[in-house]
Amino acid sequence: YQRRVHGHRMPPPPTLQAPAPAPARRQDVEGCSWEEQQAFVLRELRRLYTEVVEPIEAKYAYEQFRPSEFSDVLTSTTPFVTFIGPFSAGKTTFLNYMLGGDYLWTGPEPTTNKFTVVFHGNETNQISGRILAANTSMPFRGLQRFGNEFLEGFSGFQAPSDILKSVTLVDTPGVLETGETHQRSYDYVEVMQWFIERSDLIFVMFDPTKLDCGRELRSVFKQLSGHESRVRIVLNKADTVGQHELMKVHGALFWNLSNLVSSTEPPRVYVSSFWNRPYRPLTNHDLFEAEKQALLYDMLYTVPLEALDRKVTALLKRAQDVLIHAVVIGTARMKLPKYFGKRDTKVKTIDNIDQVYAEVQATFRLPAANFPPEIDYKRFFTRFDLYDFPKLREFEQKTGLIERVQKCMAEQLPLLLKTITSDSATDPRKNNMLRTMLDRQKAESAANHPPGNHAYGAQPPPSSSQDFSHSFASPPPPGAT
Repeated sequence: YQRRVHGHRMPPPPTLQAPAPAPARRQDVEGCSWEEQQAFVLRELRRLYTEVVEPIEAKYAYEQFRPSEFSDVLTSTTPFVTFIGPFSAGKTTFLNYMLGGDYLWTGPEPTTNKFTVVFHGNETNQISGRILAANTSMPFRGLQRFGNEFLEGFSGFQAPSDILKSVTLVDTPGVLETGETHQRSYDYVEVMQWFIERSDLIFVMFDPTKLDCGRELRSVFKQLSGHESRVRIVLNKADTVGQHELMKVHGALFWNLSNLVSSTEPPRVYVSSFWNRPYRPLTNHDLFEAEKQALLYDMLYTVPLEALDRKVTALLKRAQDVLIHAVVIGTARMKLPKYFGKRDTKVKTIDNIDQVYAEVQATFRLPAANFPPEIDYKRFFTRFDLYDFPKLREFEQKTGLIERVQKCMAEQLPLLLKTITSDSATDPRKNNMLRTMLDRQKAESAANHPPGNHAYGAQPPPSSSQDFSHSFASPPPPGAT
């Protein structure tokens, strides 16, 4: 219909539409289990990346500027735990111990000559590395760049173990202790760097007879620089030596690693024998059991929280990097003329990209320390024509994505981070997997402590009917006894 106001025809009133649903907020997950909150945060991260960040990346060719396969970071739903160490240090035996069964082949001779990713499945199944790397629903597409020689030495293994619902385990080939690194058909150190950058926890394993640090292990520790907070050292097979010898081995291990670890605080060292066999007599059984429990706590409580926190902060950093990239190119594009002097003006704008930096930093209040080196953009524009990108003002008028990504960084992602760190319901200790592992640990502790076989007159450990979960309770308030 048409209305008349003062004799003039007026357009029909706009059609009323239902308002768009508001994004899920923190109260939507209050009272949920840890698994439900984890799934909620991951869904929100994928939604924000797909709807807000990724369209800007595509429009301004950010993936060509900084190739990274970032979508793989949000594809993995469980934390990555990677095991590194010399041959026969007990890495695969450790994995079998965590899985609760002999799923992976072990032996006294070196048996692991490939990278093996162990993840959950309803039945046992071996999967080719080529299939894993080509599967878009799994976070291994970035491994294709290492070529066919590597993919021949890469595989996946599905197992119906409950622990794999909480973590994904990565078994690696033993580190060569000699200088003969040419024996490998691919760049081992580069592949290790790929896994290290994507791992949420990294165990470097030794046994008392193999403490030397060869050339390849030194190269791996260089890749660990900057990731020290995720590194744990495991002195495995600790019951193969007596208590006094174990102290000497522990000191020798720290001495050998002192030149390799660059952080001021040394990494946590776990000392135990990670297998299902009974401990040898006259060794410190109580210490070994306590170390196993501490490692379980680290893997199943600390790691899930840190892994989810790391995904949120990774998207926050990615959003900021993409925003800087878009506003720099979009602002530089606005300085180019439409008709005359196009080539000269383009060359001058690219040569004076520092002036664009200063303008963008003042306009959007972005820290100068987060901007890439100017030479990176000069190289980028040798492959891409600045005229091929949209002007920032026109792009924002059409899409509104610049404002949306700023809101994402200022409000939505910090809200997800608050969901992880502040909600009392967000407690992986409520994870069923942690309770199951603790129950199994109690049974093994009872089996490892037959009557009359305690080391050097030590008191018997708690009986199997006692609850070990008090070891993982929150610390008492200040002043409590």
